[in-house]
Amino acid sequence: MPLLANDTDGGLTRKRLETYVALQEKVTVVAATDAATTQSADALAAAGEVVYTMTPTAARALTTPTGTQLGTAFTDEAIGTSFRFSVVNLAAATHAITLTAGASGVTLSGVATIPATTSASFVGVFTAANTVVIYRK
Repeated sequence: MPLLANDTDGGLTRKRLETYVALQEKVTVVAATDAATTQSADALAAAGEVVYTMTPTAARALTTPTGTQLGTAFTDEAIGTSFRFSVVNLAAATHAITLTAGASGVTLSGVATIPATTSASFVGVFTAANTVVIYRK
């Protein structure tokens, strides 16, 4: 979330700072089903960080929203705006989760596979209003 404000023509206000800090401190945990799952753009926009947990019984895909869906959910997006999320694979052995890019407007950079019993952190960065590059940290 950038420090731009729709209600003050981009002016930085105390209210805007309070909203920004509250969002950055918020962590949302999403228990994904044991099936191919698509992330919610609204969930990613509503928290400073989203943690997806899954216990797959076979190899699974976690698909990002499209660039357009992300651009709509992040109402104050600007080039360079970022969001964070993590994926925790709770499988005891062998079953990986693979992050896959939404149909359009999203590019993945780095290893997108999260092996069993591990986790991975990602940061998405807007490169245009409806275009996002997601980097593995």
